[in-house]
Amino acid sequence: MMLRIKVVIIGDGGVGKTSLMRCYLGYGFNPKYLKTIGANFYSKKINYSDDRINDLSIQLVVWDLAGQPRFNEVRGVYYRGSKAAVVVFDVTNRKSFENIENWLKEFWKNMNEKLPVVLVGNKIDLVQDESKIDYVKMEEGLKLAKKISEEAGFGVPYLETSAKIGKSVEDVFREVVKVVLDYYISKKRLV
Repeated sequence: MMLRIKVVIIGDGGVGKTSLMRCYLGYGFNPKYLKTIGANFYSKKINYSDDRINDLSIQLVVWDLAGQPRFNEVRGVYYRGSKAAVVVFDVTNRKSFENIENWLKEFWKNMNEKLPVVLVGNKIDLVQDESKIDYVKMEEGLKLAKKISEEAGFGVPYLETSAKIGKSVEDVFREVVKVVLDYYISKKRLV
């Protein structure tokens, strides 16, 4: 049996959502910024196991949603059927971090319930001289994840990634599957 899980990847434009997907799918990093127009979707078959589940086959379908404000009106259509969201900000762009709660509100409003999320701080490869930029520190990401967890009533993991060098990208999508399964098992609902 194959379990199909739809996930949206959301956040401001330019935070690296498409680069995360390209890295996860093995396409490598493209240094040219390519704006997502509306949405793109990607699919990957994976096997998942943990202490409760052995060898579950999953088709992970990830919708990469455009983050620019001009797409606000059409994004709602792309949320339909989602089981979770990956909410991404750029650690070197504080405004993208400050907008996370707006992205969550939009996602949960469109889903009519608080579904699982994974919070991701991307572009950690750009933080080399910590004294030169006002970057979002790991403690701030963890604090926000804790606040969201308390508000939502379930755990929200926080991961830091670099799509450019491939750091922790696989972990993000493994964590997405875990939070989806945890959520739906706890609610005694089928995914």
